[in-house]
Amino acid sequence: MVIRRSGQGLSVPEELLEQAKNGDKQSREALIKAFKPYIIRIASAHCGRYLHSGHDEEISIALLALNEAIDSYEPGQGSSFSGFVNVVVKRRLIDYSRRSKHRKYEIPFSEFHDDSETADETAALQMVEQKEAERVYRQQQESRDRREEILYYTKLLAEYNITLAELVKCSPKHKSARRRAIAAAQMIAENPELVKYFRLYKELPLKEIENRLPFSRKTLERHRKYIVALLLVQIEDFPHLRDYLKGDSEA
Repeated sequence: MVIRRSGQGLSVPEELLEQAKNGDKQSREALIKAFKPYIIRIASAHCGRYLHSGHDEEISIALLALNEAIDSYEPGQGSSFSGFVNVVVKRRLIDYSRRSKHRKYEIPFSEFHDDSETADETAALQMVEQKEAERVYRQQQESRDRREEILYYTKLLAEYNITLAELVKCSPKHKSARRRAIAAAQMIAENPELVKYFRLYKELPLKEIENRLPFSRKTLERHRKYIVALLLVQIEDFPHLRDYLKGDSEA
């Protein structure tokens, strides 16, 4: 059974995942061995420094997250296993960071005195500092996630011979045209067979969808690159881009 590199992550045979989920230790060990460098890169990028196995607790958290991802991933849900692993690892690292920050700001009970105004003021000040630290952390994390999304998105577009500059030029000017493109991308994203065709042949299944939409194939072909770009946002792990797209579709 071969695990191949594809795009940002690794391409995993569905039968290997199924065997691991069903308790096959060798399959699970093969997945963990193949994905360990990948999750170390994710964890290192999250922490802003290179992490070492056996030394940094974040690696243990990432490995636990990988095991969780193996158990909970469901094929055909619109995201690759690599993308799903990326999300689970980041979420668990964020949880770990928040717990660590909470422990940092904990105040020993022995420091409190019922009749001490100073103790109350210190506790209140530390609570304010904690909330401010959490707010800054969330902003930094969101900014980092957006940058990572854009980098991954750029690489993914390149696999379909699309650049960000081209995407800007080919984006429809009229809202009605954008909505038609969004409708086409959404239709494909909601059909696992159409998504499979798109991933396999690196092209839109125009023949399969042209009769299901209230506009012509010529319209689909004219906005092909834009529809491809929208579809990638729908079927890959791009929560920030997806939120932006949602706002555009409701405008």
